[in-house]
Amino acid sequence: MNHEAFYECIDKLVAEFTAPQIQIFRWLHQHPELAYQEYETSQYIQKHLENLPNLEVQSHIAKTGIKAVLKGEKPGPTVAIRADIDALPVKEETGLEYASNVKTDYNGQETSVSHVCGHDASTAAAIGTATVLSQLQSELPGTVVFLFQPAEEGAPTGVDGGAMRMVQEGVLKDPEVHAIFGFHANNTCFPGQVMIREGPTHASQDSIFIRIWGEQAHGSQPWSGKDPIVAGASLINSLQTLISREVDLQKGAAVITVGYFWGGIKVNIIPEGAEMGLTVRSLDESNREILITRIKELAELKAEMHGCQAEVIYGQHYPLNVNNIDLYDAMLPTVERVAQAKNVLYYLASTKSEDFSYFSQEIPGLYMYYGAALCDRPLSESKPNHHPEFRVDEKALKFATRLECNLIYDCLRKI
Repeated sequence: MNHEAFYECIDKLVAEFTAPQIQIFRWLHQHPELAYQEYETSQYIQKHLENLPNLEVQSHIAKTGIKAVLKGEKPGPTVAIRADIDALPVKEETGLEYASNVKTDYNGQETSVSHVCGHDASTAAAIGTATVLSQLQSELPGTVVFLFQPAEEGAPTGVDGGAMRMVQEGVLKDPEVHAIFGFHANNTCFPGQVMIREGPTHASQDSIFIRIWGEQAHGSQPWSGKDPIVAGASLINSLQTLISREVDLQKGAAVITVGYFWGGIKVNIIPEGAEMGLTVRSLDESNREILITRIKELAELKAEMHGCQAEVIYGQHYPLNVNNIDLYDAMLPTVERVAQAKNVLYYLASTKSEDFSYFSQEIPGLYMYYGAALCDRPLSESKPNHHPEFRVDEKALKFATRLECNLIYDCLRKI
């Protein structure tokens, strides 16, 4: 079979799978699960994959992840595709007939759960790609590895994220993977459009927790204690100076955000301690190192100034994600052929983070977005990922699957 005939087979099989794929997407949407709680999701994916021809399916990888291997009958390299399967602790407000009503426990509190991240779409697309390519196994010049990854949206405190655990458990070995793709739904463009870039795509991310210990006192006599609230407030105001005065922003953007700050339970009691949680982002590794060091130094100094002590705890880390330039150059013609050049958009590097970076640190990786905004509305009305009203136009599923199949096939031929 020549290349054009293979592309035509992809189109035919993708079209035939449209209705089942929408049902898969809707089931996933109605059954969202948080990091390392994706038991139903994992079982659902596994059941579908095991019904496909020519796939070797492994479960319980990184607790709830899945690896499926499709060995083509022709010799060639091994290419992987990663789809993330977890959801967010956010109440969905889309009004869809298949909207999520799931609730669960998150950090000791009850929360609603939903796929306003778009991971249900990416998972449905990857299942579609496995479905199509498994029927073309005799023509595949190499091997395809499908990775369904848990815990991309952040693991529980003290637990490694899903991509790191998958790499540690050897998903890029046996067979040895030579390149990997990541895809994500994006509501800043429409189905049929693709967002792509070379080089850095997502900032590194570090979670930092700072506990400040003082001395409890009555609010009417603050001089009799040591106030961790005042020390913490002073620290928060000073943290932004690290961004504006101590890192070279010409190398890339950097961000410090204090996501929470709390202490005490009563208005007239100065508490013994206070705590804050930070997210630190950087598009340059040298800037990240400066920030990590200086945040600790500044926290300890500000606490000491107010007669307190500071404890700095480092949490989850996602490295900087970089799209491999050679892989980008090799695959851009495929993207332009499938989407048409006018529909290929080049995005700026983001201060968002992605643990796909753990894969792309090991082997050449290429991460891109496919359009998912509702076609019957202007983009100005489209809600972004993680918004309670985020929605995916189901037309995006067919296009994403077609794009993935073409990229994998062409990559097997080119690298």
